[in-house]
Amino acid sequence: MRHLIAVFVCLAGTSAGLNAEDFTQFRGPGGKVPAQAIPTDWSPEKNLAWKIPVPGSGWSQPVIVGDRLFVSTAVPAETWKPKNFADGTRTPASMGLGFLAKAPRFDFDWQVVCMSATDGSRLWSKTVTTGRAKFAVHPSNTYATETPVADQHGVYVYFGAAGKVAGFDLDGELLWQSDVGVFKTSNNFGTGSSLAIYDGKVFLQNYSEQSSSLMCFEAQTGQLLWEDKRDSNGTSWTSPLIWQHARGVELVASSGRELIGYNPADGERLWTLDNIKSPATATPASDSQRLYFGGSDPFSKGPLFAMSAGGRGKLSPKKKNKEFAQCDWMLPRAGPGMPSPVSTGKFVYVVDKNILRCYDAESGKRWYQTRIPNTNTVAASPLVIGDQLLVLDEDGQGSLIQVGPEFKVTGGGKLPDTFWATPAVANGSLYVRGIEFLYCIRDSAANTKS
Repeated sequence: MRHLIAVFVCLAGTSAGLNAEDFTQFRGPGGKVPAQAIPTDWSPEKNLAWKIPVPGSGWSQPVIVGDRLFVSTAVPAETWKPKNFADGTRTPASMGLGFLAKAPRFDFDWQVVCMSATDGSRLWSKTVTTGRAKFAVHPSNTYATETPVADQHGVYVYFGAAGKVAGFDLDGELLWQSDVGVFKTSNNFGTGSSLAIYDGKVFLQNYSEQSSSLMCFEAQTGQLLWEDKRDSNGTSWTSPLIWQHARGVELVASSGRELIGYNPADGERLWTLDNIKSPATATPASDSQRLYFGGSDPFSKGPLFAMSAGGRGKLSPKKKNKEFAQCDWMLPRAGPGMPSPVSTGKFVYVVDKNILRCYDAESGKRWYQTRIPNTNTVAASPLVIGDQLLVLDEDGQGSLIQVGPEFKVTGGGKLPDTFWATPAVANGSLYVRGIEFLYCIRDSAANTKS
């Protein structure tokens, strides 16, 4: 008997020429995927359509347009792989001594790889640049952590460790390439801010210890359309967010010190928010009414904020980490850590290690806080699939949880690998990237390759 999740979420604002099922950027359409069906249970022996080795390593998420799946990767000249959370946190980098770390003394080949989303066969691969990394990264990070973006014309990749952004057409021909610089990150943790795409524009957030730029490129030509620089530097691993809400569309960027809402067309600052602990790792979540965000780190936990759409000007509170203009609610010490939160419009979900918290989107009421069974540390961001929430831990344990005010596990599975990359969902399939392989989970009746 087949067990399927029916997904009935429509993708608003889909670019012309794209299918509703395309998954074109980090977390797809805001962490909520369009209508399709995936299995509710999987394993290496069940509903695994295929697994394909990807050269090198990277925590970047797969993106999909039609039957083409794209991943970015950094291929080392010598053996080099990221560590899991437990091993990575035993290193000096996690003790505030990352400045002592040294970059590898060998070359990397930074590539974009195109595969068939149906059977995993490689269609093409292209090198963006080759050379040594200028800086070290955290032992649990990679040199290809930034997720690409794609549209009906091509795929666009960014390698922060190499300082390169480039566009290729869907057949692998180089459209353009730009050098945006390589900059030091806090504690040598490395880079990780993914691209965003909207209305034929590619957005790159380059927030480091030596830079403070948010850039907008024309997707087809690479022309720099606008650039905005913050007043001060500081590393942020969040990704720029396209917030489509009831009053319009905004581009939101978070530096760890402030959030700024932009007009994506011309880079005009619509609003700014500081004097709060804003996200530096977890990208904000959004729905048609609100933006949800907060920042936490190993040393302190900030609030979880909900901000209503339509803000203009300076919104900052008079006292740090207190309510501000446009703040619908805030919850002290509830800010997310590394995984990004997600909103269904009715419920907001935050994952902290292996603890799942569910809040009411309108009021901030906490419906529950619970440990997810059989789950260890979660680094990947959760996804909403119709009326189910998918959470994947670094050990490969995936859990499907019923969306709603009560906690209920409805399915899941486990794969033998290490996973930090957020999964992608498209074409009735779940795609998960580990250190060793890229895996496709699909109902066994539809599998075309075992």
